[in-house]
Amino acid sequence: MELYTFNKDSGKKITKFNSDFIMARIIQTDKAAHIGCMHVDTNGTIGYH
Repeated sequence: MELYTFNKDSGKKITKFNSDFIMARIIQTDKAAHIGCMHVDTNGTIGYH
């Protein structure tokens, strides 16, 4: 059995496009896709892009 973690501590702070959140990757694909868990705090922002 393999255990995966995608909690806030394992994520990466995202600040591009005036964003303010943490993205923890769940899986990486060969295609142009991002599959992850977004942790947005109170007053956090996901910028338009």
